Amino acid sequence: MGSIRQLFSRRRRYDELSESIREHLDEKIADLMDRGMTREEAERTARREFGNVTRIEERSREVWQWPAVESIWTDLKYALRQLSKHPIFSLTAILTLALGIGATTAIFSVMNAVLLRSLPVPNPQELVYLHLPDGQPDGARSTGDSSTSFSLPSFEALRQDRSAFSEVMAFAPLSHDEAPIRVGNDLPEQASVEMVSGNFFDGLGIPIVRGRTIVPEDETQHAAVAILSYAYWTRRFSRSPDVVGRVIHIKGIPFIVVGVANERFHGLDPSEPADFWIPLQRNPDLNPWGNAPNQTLYGSPNWWCLRLIARLRPGISAQQAIAQAIPSFQAAAYASLGTPDPAQPKIKLIAVPAKGIQGLDNEYNEPITILMILVVLVLAIACSNVAMLIVARNVARQRDFSLRMALGAGRTVLIRQLFTESGLLVISGALLGWGFALTATRALASWAQFKISLAPDHTVFLFTSIVSVLAVIVFGVAPIRTATNAPITSAAQATLSARHQRKSSSNTVLVTQIALCFTLLTAAGLLLRTLLNYENTNLGMRTQGLLVFGITPQKETSDDARLEFYAALLNRVRTIPGVESATLIRNRLGGGWTSNGKPTVDGIAVPQVSLRTNDVGSDFLHTLGIPLLRGRDILDSDTARSPRVVIVNETFVKKLLSNVANPIGHRLGDLKENPYIIIGVAANSKYRSVDEAPLPMAYYPYTQAKRVPTTIQVELRTIGNPLAFLPSVERAVHQLDANLPLEKPMTQVAVFEDSYSQQHLFSRLALFFAFLAALLVGIGLYGTLSYRVSRRSAEIGIRMALGAQRSEVLGLILRESFQIAVIGTAIGIPCALAAGHFMESMLYELRPYDMRSLLSALAGIIGVSFAAAFIPAYRAAHVDPIQALRSV
Repeated sequence: MGSIRQLFSRRRRYDELSESIREHLDEKIADLMDRGMTREEAERTARREFGNVTRIEERSREVWQWPAVESIWTDLKYALRQLSKHPIFSLTAILTLALGIGATTAIFSVMNAVLLRSLPVPNPQELVYLHLPDGQPDGARSTGDSSTSFSLPSFEALRQDRSAFSEVMAFAPLSHDEAPIRVGNDLPEQASVEMVSGNFFDGLGIPIVRGRTIVPEDETQHAAVAILSYAYWTRRFSRSPDVVGRVIHIKGIPFIVVGVANERFHGLDPSEPADFWIPLQRNPDLNPWGNAPNQTLYGSPNWWCLRLIARLRPGISAQQAIAQAIPSFQAAAYASLGTPDPAQPKIKLIAVPAKGIQGLDNEYNEPITILMILVVLVLAIACSNVAMLIVARNVARQRDFSLRMALGAGRTVLIRQLFTESGLLVISGALLGWGFALTATRALASWAQFKISLAPDHTVFLFTSIVSVLAVIVFGVAPIRTATNAPITSAAQATLSARHQRKSSSNTVLVTQIALCFTLLTAAGLLLRTLLNYENTNLGMRTQGLLVFGITPQKETSDDARLEFYAALLNRVRTIPGVESATLIRNRLGGGWTSNGKPTVDGIAVPQVSLRTNDVGSDFLHTLGIPLLRGRDILDSDTARSPRVVIVNETFVKKLLSNVANPIGHRLGDLKENPYIIIGVAANSKYRSVDEAPLPMAYYPYTQAKRVPTTIQVELRTIGNPLAFLPSVERAVHQLDANLPLEKPMTQVAVFEDSYSQQHLFSRLALFFAFLAALLVGIGLYGTLSYRVSRRSAEIGIRMALGAQRSEVLGLILRESFQIAVIGTAIGIPCALAAGHFMESMLYELRPYDMRSLLSALAGIIGVSFAAAFIPAYRAAHVDPIQALRSV
């Protein structure tokens, strides 16, 4: 490329100089003609004086006809002519490469976005997330995210210690999901709000497109100011320039918009991009994670609720920074917890590079890695297919190669032309594959419900370019031996040993392809059967017909006010026509959140058993369709002033009350603190997700909880489609409070489906890649057998002339195909078993060596082999012996 640029630059200089001299030449000719010379005499005289013009023009032509340019142009024309002569071959090779490169690019783009992409800020390599490898220490109250959450005192200690980090920034979501907001007099809506420290924007180096950033004074004064994300500014305000200064109510509290963030920055929250950023607040109604007021950011030093990101000082590595920061961090952390237990291990701190999406990286690391391996196998099959096509095509061109070498063409010329043809194929396939990858990443983002961009960037483009260059090298090298070793004296025919060698080579490639395909089919079968296991799991309840949504009352701040509001809400939604029953729950079933503790039964503590709990409303078991095995359900009469009651599940009884005849009447909790009386035993049901194992469970009336939930989930059992009741439910809620939005309204079926949405996505992708691999293997096997049949037409004709039956010829070709399939499957079985063990953590109620998956993969290989071999075998069986013998 450098030589070509120099060539055009030199030509341009010669042309400019030639043009300048021509202007002076014309002026001289005109002057001589004014003196009385004829035009011919004037031109001869002037040209003698400006002889450089001719030499410059000749030099310019010589430069333009430089051998390198001429040869490149000749090779391009020759390659285009050769590819256009065989459009089926060219189209097949380009489409095969497009599928392989496109699929690989799409999955790598997902890997890049989730695991590798740096934050869009200055010097992103200096940023690290701070994590706790062993979780939070004993005595810390957690948000449920024990490895990434820190207390306010420990954050302050790290921020003030400037020896390790130049900046330490804190951030935390205002709610587990989304927070209610209201713009002006519009209806309330949901948005993602993130609380940040005052140095958040300046420490990260995030530019502001309008207004100003949040500054440290906003944090110390707990100012009611907000920064909008560029996406929310575009979506909600159509990029109105007067958005700065507008008032937006967040959880019923007015905030003034002071700025709009850069377009590329979407926040650091692992769940979804942020719509708003506000400073850390002291107001208990604006607690991080939406927790109850008894755990406040500034009033509960042992509440570990802040996530931290730090910027390393120049010249200091992450390990050095952690070593310098750990003493002050541990001192502040233990001080916030009170006097530490001497036997308690030291709190460890690690720095994780700020790449990808925090939270999603651990969740998607293994599945994306497995998918990347699968798609690389697909790419290997695609490339080997194209290589076999090129080799087979070049075997047919041996006469041409021999003739050209006999006429004086060197091996260098042939190699250069073969690389040019390969380059054109790969470039065409890569461009088509890039378009496929753009479409695929948009579809993947939609299927996975990612709110981050998965679009390929410069890193993905570099990856695709490297893959393409490697493909050019492979496809250019593969046919070199065939082309350059073409016999000059016997150009028309190849030797028998050469044919045998080519057949062995192609058989090796086909066997490898089938082994890879068998592995892919087995992996896809395992993931598909896992998905079916998720879909058919007994949840222990009737989820059909259930509608669930969250409610966070803003005006009711006391427990009594919230109880009154929830009772009014429950009574109102129960009167909606078509609603059979309704109840309330603290933690949404299938939402991933649980409350956990250690049980005390009849005054005896059982610390070795984990007890899961949930606060529920009246008619809970009936509404959810959970079978009641003993006793009764929660009733409206179970109030804060009535005896405290609880319902346990059958696992609780088996583990904690196995030695009693009737668990009804036994007590749960400390006998000195008014324990709960067991009034019912419910069947086991799913709580956190579909794949959880049965654990002891206790259902308490929310009316008797120590703190009434600030956010509660409403469950409605309806007649017909639950989503059709949303308008009626919204009207009922707005009659109580016009500022309250319904939080994440959805069917209960959809909630549980979301708990295995990752498995759903990756199983479908693995199935697609397996189908693609099978298609490519079938194409390769079909092309190879078709080529062999065409080369053996004379042999088949002789066989049939000597009495061979068509069924025997048909069996001959099919037998060859099935021999390749058997050998490939035999090699693929241990590979598939190894892949199953590697994927074991992604399987649910399934063994890695699942026989059904292996048999399904075997059936797939047999089907592909038969389909690919039948048409060539049928053609071979119907060869006309006379025509075949004439071609000998």
